[in-house]
Amino acid sequence: MINMKDSRSDLRDILDTWKYEEGNNIRRIATPEGREVLQVRLPLGVEQYELDGRPDGLRPSEAESWYHYYRRQARETPWNFSLDEDSLDRLRQECMLYYHRYLLFFQISEYKLCARDTQRNLKVLDFASKYGNPTVAENLEQYRPYIIRMHVMAKALDRIQDEGEVSHAMSHLKQGMDAIEDLPLLEKNPIFQLEKTRSLRSLDDLYRQLENHLPKTRTDVLREELHNAITKENYEEAARIRDKLSDLAEEPKAE
Repeated sequence: MINMKDSRSDLRDILDTWKYEEGNNIRRIATPEGREVLQVRLPLGVEQYELDGRPDGLRPSEAESWYHYYRRQARETPWNFSLDEDSLDRLRQECMLYYHRYLLFFQISEYKLCARDTQRNLKVLDFASKYGNPTVAENLEQYRPYIIRMHVMAKALDRIQDEGEVSHAMSHLKQGMDAIEDLPLLEKNPIFQLEKTRSLRSLDDLYRQLENHLPKTRTDVLREELHNAITKENYEEAARIRDKLSDLAEEPKAE
């Protein structure tokens, strides 16, 4: 334990100016230097995340991150490069920093930044699988279904937020579900199995929610009218609606 008597080490003034309030504890602010950061108020303190580069602002070996450092080494000496256990552990810990940040981005609807960070972590998984010991690299690979899920959800919600494109958002979700289904099976890894099941369920739930917001087709409207006519025992009206449905079914579909 370090015993410091310097009054500047006391965070009380900072904490008093920003009271903890659950559900309203994340803010994006500009520093005096003009740099934007993300801050999180916790019950007993404050966390701060850089918006770009490593969330903690560090530059290991003068690189943007350990991933960038090792990737540069792999490009320079591809014939003699591999990731040992220490290197993989650095990448794993670094991925956790980005994980915490992209969850915050998702919470405050910064979907582009969430998609950026999840894409970055997926690249790290590819890199670790290519250059690391398969058994050790699996510690990262087991979370791929979850990262794909967060990446796809962020991209889908961004399309809706920016353009109101529900159908395109649903297309992103469908592609994500297909990608997770097609992942090589880690049969003896229970975390992978759990994350795959949960991720598919989450994406499917969001897909169904968005499906309810799609504009109804003429056929959908007629089917509802047919159901109401039958419920009211208005069989003459029901017959007319059936004829309209038959006519629609026979019409050639637009290319």
